Amino acid sequence: MLLRLRLWVSDRPGALGQVTRELGACGADIVQVNVLSREQGRALDEITVFLPEEHRRPALEKALLGLGGVTLEGMRASGEVPGAFPDLDLLGRIAADPRASLNLMADALPRILGADWALVLSPEQGGGVLARSWDAPADAVLPDLPPRASAVTIGSSHYATAPVGSAGVRVLVCRLGDPNFHRFEVLRLTRLAEVTSAVAGARLMPKARA
Repeated sequence: MLLRLRLWVSDRPGALGQVTRELGACGADIVQVNVLSREQGRALDEITVFLPEEHRRPALEKALLGLGGVTLEGMRASGEVPGAFPDLDLLGRIAADPRASLNLMADALPRILGADWALVLSPEQGGGVLARSWDAPADAVLPDLPPRASAVTIGSSHYATAPVGSAGVRVLVCRLGDPNFHRFEVLRLTRLAEVTSAVAGARLMPKARA
């Protein structure tokens, strides 16, 4: 299984090596490392690993939590294959079928952003649903959404949202459990929404999915 780990690591020589050695000792193979930010002497790293046996996951989490100078912010199963280009794949499918753009976004964004589900909301009062991912709850209670692209956390539920075009349509993704949405993830969502709007143009508004 692929796991996406998000960790705060001391920004000093050898600190990341300590993490990678521990991952190897737990049987995890590193397939991708991204540095999300550096601040106050720490680096926020997102590491994708392949763990061949799921039952090793609790031991891996325990080992990381026991490392000095390391804070595990979140560990989630990942559906994004490192080395693939899911953003480009999504935009290619939107270009081929612009009228399905909102449904295509709703289907693809949970995998791209490591979220649990996604909705595309209409500008109408009360936020009617124009499109939803297959696992989005039919009766989801949505947070108050600011007009700009942003991340919102309520309890253990994390949301990221961005406008799609200028007509008030919004895309919303939800992650149940840690980590919360990083600003780079919100930026990625925003760029995908902007390009979707540019590609689809006047064909952006399909019939709402039942």
